[in-house]
Amino acid sequence: MKRLCVLFLVIISLSFTGCYYEDGPVISLRTPESRLVNKWKFQKVTINGLDRTSDYNRGYVEFSKDNSSTFYIDSAFQYNASWEFSDDYKTLSLDCIFIDSLGGDSTWSNDYYILKLRDKEMWMECEDGNVTTYIELIQY
Repeated sequence: MKRLCVLFLVIISLSFTGCYYEDGPVISLRTPESRLVNKWKFQKVTINGLDRTSDYNRGYVEFSKDNSSTFYIDSAFQYNASWEFSDDYKTLSLDCIFIDSLGGDSTWSNDYYILKLRDKEMWMECEDGNVTTYIELIQY
């Protein structure tokens, strides 16, 4: 009976996704990808410690299963990106493209360090040179 209990605990512990992120969750039955694929609205945005949340009040981010995403900041600025997790699921890499009204495009890449990724909440941070962007998202 004791061996059966130990075996049961081992099976249960292997079936849970472990804690990848500083701020949780500790245990999740959903993979990081399935938690990321969602439509998110901006809860808080800081750039170099300055609160810029009001610039994102009407914005949202949508991550799709096909590793594409849309960042809608306002009616004048939205861009698309492909996304990919690092092997340890702690970094979200984005390859972004913005196409202006004249057909010109701009491309860039960012790596976001994931601090928290729950079903309805995500925190991430990006350091790009001397600019640090911190973003908190909640389910739309």
